[in-house]
Amino acid sequence: MTMARRQIAPNSMPDTKALPVPKPHGDGIGGFTLMELMVVMFLMTIVMSVAVPRLGEGMLQDPQKHLNRWMVNTVRTLRAMAMEKQAIQILVLDLDEQRMWVADAQMDEMAMAAAAEKAFQLPGSIKLVGVIFPDADRASSGTVTLRFYPSGYADQALVHAEYADNIRFSYKIEPLLPKVKRLEQWVTY
Repeated sequence: MTMARRQIAPNSMPDTKALPVPKPHGDGIGGFTLMELMVVMFLMTIVMSVAVPRLGEGMLQDPQKHLNRWMVNTVRTLRAMAMEKQAIQILVLDLDEQRMWVADAQMDEMAMAAAAEKAFQLPGSIKLVGVIFPDADRASSGTVTLRFYPSGYADQALVHAEYADNIRFSYKIEPLLPKVKRLEQWVTY
């Protein structure tokens, strides 16, 4: 049995619906519409409003705010650790090298040295000027230790600092209060 093939003439098309042919815009050069550009700009604005504040937290941060956060968080943590571990915790302030670190009273010499190596370095524009205790003891050089005890209290002290050689402020550490108080001037007992 032979099958006959149906031949289609070259100029005739089979019966199909005609598809619409896209027409070029303007002179045929492709581009974006105003609406497309506005949507892209809107999306970029949303992304930037989320990303830019996060960048500022790291690189462009105010040195005073950075120090404030570190002091508040460290004192709070040391009080909690002292009560949790039932061991004296220590905040060491090195007034000569302008750095601070955390230690445990039960640490040996090597552990203390390792803690000192991981010290928080003060931002260049801020310097620790001195520490004052209520019993009239003062320190303006060397290392000073503030102790946090298992019963929940701490050594009372005022830590004086200076920003940009003209803005003076203090951190007041109270024996029984869990927070550090920042004072906008140098005070004394």
